[in-house]
Amino acid sequence: MIVYFHHLNRNPPHVRARPATHCRKQKTQNPHQDLTSCDLSELPPELSACVWLTSLDRLSCSEEGNVGFLQFREALRSEIDHSDTSQTPFSKHWMAVKDRFVAMQSDYDYIESAEFRRVCQEQGVARPVSQDVLLQFLHDLGVVINFRNLQYFDTQILNPLWLTNGVYRIINSKHVADNGGLLRKADFDAVINDPRYRGNDTSEQHYIYPKNKLHYIVRVMQEFELCFMLNEYSYVVPQLLPANAPEFQPAGAMLRFVIHFPELLPGSVFPRLMVKLHSYIRDDERWRTGMVLHKPNVFDALARVRWDKEDQKLLIDVCGNERRRFLSFIRETVKEIVADFANLTFEERVPVPDCNDYQEYDYLVEAEKAGETDVFIKRLKKRIPISTLLDGVEEPAMRDETQQLPVKAFVSYSHRDLEHLKALQSALAPLRRLQKLQLWDDRSIDAGDAWRKEIFQQLAETDIVLCLVSADFVNSDFCYQQEFAAALAAHRLGEKTIVPILLRETDWQDLPLAEIQGTPGTWISSAANTDAAWTAVSKSLRPALEAAKNRRRVKRERELR
Repeated sequence: MIVYFHHLNRNPPHVRARPATHCRKQKTQNPHQDLTSCDLSELPPELSACVWLTSLDRLSCSEEGNVGFLQFREALRSEIDHSDTSQTPFSKHWMAVKDRFVAMQSDYDYIESAEFRRVCQEQGVARPVSQDVLLQFLHDLGVVINFRNLQYFDTQILNPLWLTNGVYRIINSKHVADNGGLLRKADFDAVINDPRYRGNDTSEQHYIYPKNKLHYIVRVMQEFELCFMLNEYSYVVPQLLPANAPEFQPAGAMLRFVIHFPELLPGSVFPRLMVKLHSYIRDDERWRTGMVLHKPNVFDALARVRWDKEDQKLLIDVCGNERRRFLSFIRETVKEIVADFANLTFEERVPVPDCNDYQEYDYLVEAEKAGETDVFIKRLKKRIPISTLLDGVEEPAMRDETQQLPVKAFVSYSHRDLEHLKALQSALAPLRRLQKLQLWDDRSIDAGDAWRKEIFQQLAETDIVLCLVSADFVNSDFCYQQEFAAALAAHRLGEKTIVPILLRETDWQDLPLAEIQGTPGTWISSAANTDAAWTAVSKSLRPALEAAKNRRRVKRERELR
């Protein structure tokens, strides 16, 4: 757990609800400058369950009778008592492993998997599957932090301050800021191991960052949306981009939309939005508080998104033939980020045609549901159809409950194609946000779960099965002979839809899988333009989604009879 002291006389920032792990006072480690946005949501959520205190004078750790201290102590005790991990019984061998790593925290900032397994063996936890389950529990407890998506870096964190300190050295780097927010791989060492951090103050702990761990720190930042990869050699840190905005030239009629955060717009929301949408940014048109988005092979539209810090608003301007769809995509992306905060309120405001006025989106939607057909606009001194206002910013299907039924897609793939799986997830972002497509793959299985049972349960509940076709997929007894075989039976009965996605060329023409229409028209790995190939995959899935929604609609109607 991190304790953050908030100095402003306003409501405390809203943060993710996470298990408590470590406790520290947040302070600026940067020798160059103060933190401009050190909101806790910038930290990896595994490290940042929080207790917020509205002012320093409410808590004095030196006076146990202090009201603030007593309130803090009770809040902390409640968090611990109600955490899931506190209810989990540990065997004496597991407890011995935990105690050993707690003892190591004073001497080691991190370990590698060989050391973790050696300690487990030494304390009587010998089976690899038991070690993996225990590692997940230790991660939940904050004893050994292990990011499963970064397992190839072979790094488990014993001291979270080592990691967060490294992250803040990048976020506060004058070198990166002077370089326009670009962090080059060649500069990892100079930035993270900046000699100015090697001070003579013996009261401060000095951290060591070996060269083979520098990329890991950057990847943690990328994993938690603090930066994004620009190309093979460099990353972009949104908070360190230049402040000046480039000139924006709209092409055609402009649709303007406002998302207002009346209590607080956390400083991490817009940088995270930029990271999520970075593949849509046009050229280098990004700055500290804004970006221009244009990806014509996905949306025939152009958008500018700006962060108004003073008024706590996100301003979205969109033009083009698909401006409503593009706006809906951006709005859904914002909602994904907001969902990570506890009780963070926001208002969406719909522009009124022919005047500089806005109406609250939620009010219009509720009024429409209640049977209201129009709303009085004071500035225009007349009533306007509600449908005119709402249809001006989104397609009616976005408000149709049956059209917004979620569709589940099961991804069957070889683990050798993991990078292709990540590319698929990125390519299907429009379908996930606009068509409520829910992707599932075996990485969602928690350590200790009965993985085979979980896989076939998910397969039974899914609407669409996406098979990532490659030689390794065909060669996998489990992927092809078990997952695909089970899906094929349901596909032939019309209960599910199988969609083969052609990843890497293989001889599959004589297999039952080849009888099903695949996508795209050429193998993705050999496509001249892989972005275009993945876009073709996304577009070709739309009929399958509609078919799945129709099946769900029919099923629901039968259940209601």
